[in-house]
Amino acid sequence: MPNKEIIELDKELEELRSKPPGSELVSVLNRLAFTGIHSNPHESKTYALEAQDLAEKQKLPVEQAKSFRTLVTINLEAGNFAEAMSYSRKSMEIFEKLGDREGMASVHDVMARVYWSQGMIDKALEHDHESLRRKQECGASKDELALSYLNIGACYSSLHRLELAQSSYAFARKILEESGDRVKLAYLYNNIGCIHEKQEELDKAREYFQKALDIREDLGDKQGAAINLGNLGELHEDLGDHESALDFFIRSLELDEEIGNRRGIAYTCGCIGGIYTALGRLDEAETIIKRGLSITRKLSVKDWEIHCLEKITDLYEAKCDLKKALTYSQELNTCIEEHLNEKSMEKIAKLQVQFETEKKEKEAEIYRLKNVELSTMNDQLRDALAHVKKLQGMLPICASCKKVRDDDGYWQQIELYVSDHSDAKFSHGICPECAIKLYGKEFTQG
Repeated sequence: MPNKEIIELDKELEELRSKPPGSELVSVLNRLAFTGIHSNPHESKTYALEAQDLAEKQKLPVEQAKSFRTLVTINLEAGNFAEAMSYSRKSMEIFEKLGDREGMASVHDVMARVYWSQGMIDKALEHDHESLRRKQECGASKDELALSYLNIGACYSSLHRLELAQSSYAFARKILEESGDRVKLAYLYNNIGCIHEKQEELDKAREYFQKALDIREDLGDKQGAAINLGNLGELHEDLGDHESALDFFIRSLELDEEIGNRRGIAYTCGCIGGIYTALGRLDEAETIIKRGLSITRKLSVKDWEIHCLEKITDLYEAKCDLKKALTYSQELNTCIEEHLNEKSMEKIAKLQVQFETEKKEKEAEIYRLKNVELSTMNDQLRDALAHVKKLQGMLPICASCKKVRDDDGYWQQIELYVSDHSDAKFSHGICPECAIKLYGKEFTQG
């Protein structure tokens, strides 16, 4: 059932359709596209594309960037990661040109989700921290800051840094329970449930998953509800209640199929196949796990492919078809190795960038210090030259007595002239030739 905001926006859109298209129409289309992402992604995409086209024609860069940002989320939910990243870069480019820090922060949010969905948690965390920094710079609302704390907490949770995750969630919870933002509260309660599940506090986990599910069903958030149903399914599976787990997984799958969330479909197919295997419904398990495996390979999502390969290996072991079990087990090992290699390459690439950055910074510092040193030396030389008196040009000198005529026409002893026009000082002695002339014998220096 559409929520109140969507109903009001639909009425506003209908009124604007009767008028020439303008900025107000683009704004409503963008708001409808964003609001309906989870409840009706197909319609949401139509609105976003129309908004993008009109914004480009009417030269409304902010609205165009918003439509690109919405298309990121729509493609992300459909598992189209390359398209999602392409739209995020287009949106970021516009916001950067405008110097819109709030807009840039929002794009960092969705870029983090793109990396998250591909299992690149470190990259997601970088973008979430950057988003928080930009939000703080531009004085964003507390609710917006809470969203960043939520996302950062989710990253830490995935990295099994549970204390940091709980700390981030505590910041978010204080803000959201005061503001009453139900969309973000549902997200928060679901994530707190995940923390309790990892800590094996299953009753608390179930309580928070159910709280999140109740909010999302009331809001018509089908994608969010599908996630909570899946979480409740896994929880009941851990408790050994396979029938209840199966019910939750089937309800989750139905919602993912309704909104076209292929990533969710793939994962849930593997989960249902695992339950069918546990219940001895092996043919049904084979069909649905193969469906999930096929989707994961089309999406190139290694995490979910590994999930489905584990389930199908278990299935053929249960069927006593050891040949197929061995084949899929080998595929599983290969997939895990490839996934680890990808992670290693990502880490190597990140370290390489860090190394190159630090190297350039060091080179710049050396260059700066050399310039400082050179500048100091130049200053010293200028000071030295300021004290140097130079003799240059033609000097009139007497051919007989060797006196020099100065600029005023006076004749001076050459040593006086040189002393006056330079820093040279003279001491007197007698050269050997003059000593012989004067004293009639060879002069020897003592």
